[in-house]
Amino acid sequence: MATTPYPFVANTVLTASQLNSTYNIPVNAKTASYTLVAADGGTRVQMNNASATTITVNTSLFSAGDSVWLQNIGAGVCTVTAGTATVTTAGSLAMAQYGGGELFFTSASAAIFFPSGGKSLTTNTAVFTAGGTFTPPAGVTYAIAYIRAGGGSTGQTTTGNTGGTSSVAFAAGTISATGGTKGGMTNINGNLQQSAGTTNSGQGAKTGGDISAGDPGAPVQYAAQDGALITAGGTVTPSVGITVTVGAGGTAGTNGAAGGSGYVYITYEV
Repeated sequence: MATTPYPFVANTVLTASQLNSTYNIPVNAKTASYTLVAADGGTRVQMNNASATTITVNTSLFSAGDSVWLQNIGAGVCTVTAGTATVTTAGSLAMAQYGGGELFFTSASAAIFFPSGGKSLTTNTAVFTAGGTFTPPAGVTYAIAYIRAGGGSTGQTTTGNTGGTSSVAFAAGTISATGGTKGGMTNINGNLQQSAGTTNSGQGAKTGGDISAGDPGAPVQYAAQDGALITAGGTVTPSVGITVTVGAGGTAGTNGAAGGSGYVYITYEV
């Protein structure tokens, strides 16, 4: 590690060897979750822990243009965490082992994290075909949910039923997808034979019947609708479970067919 007084101090005399070593960035080694201090500006904060850790960023410590280099050499994921400051990134704030990047301050209260190199993150998917709880693993602070509601059902004389709502309770609020509306048949002058229900999740059941072209007494069909499909991302807290609700397909009405059940897929990187 460099012996140079770095960053430079006013009225300090440097030797030639000290000047030649200024390319070495001082290292501030940590083995537990850490909150940055003003003295970390221009240095490298290095985390080394087998368990999950955080590096917290607060306001009024740095000025616009200041940088702190962050790196993780431990097996546990280290997550850059906004304390009182705002931290944004186009990548991930979770640093896997041998990952890191530059924390660049645009003001005293806002910074951008530029990830660089390190171990690749793996995308994982939790699949819910029934309600349950999603518990984010250590180091996971953001997840994306694909939320499909239940499809509507059909029934004779529109006595089908609406599909159930599916939802995910993110930290900032619950995101919901509404169920598909019911369908069926009216004008009962013909043979009201419904088709079988759909086998695809979240889709509305199909209507059916004997209909002849130009037959004024033929039954009128009303198709049941698919459940809504919503894609939404949200903040999550590692190891803290969030509620996942999966809407059932609408139950079949008289002589009708049931709608498809909903589902929820949650993807995250670790």
